[in-house]
Amino acid sequence: MLVDPTLAIPHVGYAIGAHVGGAVVRNRLRRRLQAMIKIHNNDLVPGWYLFGVSVAVRAYGYAQLAENVGRLIKAIQAHHLRESI
Repeated sequence: MLVDPTLAIPHVGYAIGAHVGGAVVRNRLRRRLQAMIKIHNNDLVPGWYLFGVSVAVRAYGYAQLAENVGRLIKAIQAHHLRESI
């Protein structure tokens, strides 16, 4: 995370390596992550974010992935609050 007050919105990138699966699997995962991040977009401070995934994500269903993304967003918020104090 790199907070950038000059940005109006968060900019998010995804690092999904070939170890996760073929192009179809990686693109499906990226689209799912984009949809989940869009839900939490107002919870992110404007800045630059890079989300990476591990091989374990292949076993996750949509609900489990959404739960993990929600926890990650909360952790990012907590980190930002600690840094801004």
